[in-house]
Amino acid sequence: MENVQSPEQLRKPEKGENVQITLKFIRHGLRTPSGELTDYGKETTRQKARESKPDIGRFNVVGAMGSDSGPVGPTGMQRSLETAHIYAEKIDSDKIRLKTRGTPILGYDMQVNPIPFDWDKIYNENLPNNFDSLSDEEKDTASKSAQVAVLNHFMSLQTPEAINCRKEIAGSFARVIDHYTKAIKGVKSGSKALLPQGTHGGRIEPFLRESLIRRTSDGKEIHGFEKIEDIGGAFDSSEAFNVEVATDNNGDLQKLKVTFDNKERPQGDMYLDLKKLQELKNFYIGLHNKKP
Repeated sequence: MENVQSPEQLRKPEKGENVQITLKFIRHGLRTPSGELTDYGKETTRQKARESKPDIGRFNVVGAMGSDSGPVGPTGMQRSLETAHIYAEKIDSDKIRLKTRGTPILGYDMQVNPIPFDWDKIYNENLPNNFDSLSDEEKDTASKSAQVAVLNHFMSLQTPEAINCRKEIAGSFARVIDHYTKAIKGVKSGSKALLPQGTHGGRIEPFLRESLIRRTSDGKEIHGFEKIEDIGGAFDSSEAFNVEVATDNNGDLQKLKVTFDNKERPQGDMYLDLKKLQELKNFYIGLHNKKP
């Protein structure tokens, strides 16, 4: 009998089906007051990567990207880019490694609406006077406290300048994510990619407040949050959240799922508000006179 193939067998799609791109937005490691990564910050990032290896095993492509804002360290990279690079380096050697590259959109140098206050001044004022003599663990604790003080100040400001600044920051994340929802159509079917995206403190929280949806056990949807404590507080150095951009077997884009690496933060059914994502992206594009 003649072997007759089904339409599904004859089609054999090569791109865009059953693809998963996980964008891991990671805050840079512990830095010095002058803005470079500390050795402790680098090792903390490596440890975070080692802890994630059971999940990382399902990826076959890894590529680090990150903000190129800030001073260049001894490795020739800025702190956010270097943090993403370090994370990617700890992935098993059998993965396909893409070249590490800077993404200015995740930094602060190209912002149209600048931070409406001196971020470093408030941060450094909230560090203890003996910061340089502290142990690495004590520096980490002190830095978290200083970061929370600055972030609470930023998130509470209701001036037009502060509101537009936060919206532009959120729009930069939306722009990156939107890019991959389109680019995924051209990715080899069956690919599973992990893309660490290095960014800065005070940028993750405005994005999540604008776009995150959490579904409770009784089916209620919570859009954003009122206080950063609602999602477990400010993000620590080397801490990340993930956005899963994925297609199904038919090439249809799935819900943009969100997960936190820190298990003490909310877990469960979380995803991005697609309507809000488009609004933020368009706001960003309009500010920067870029094409969609």
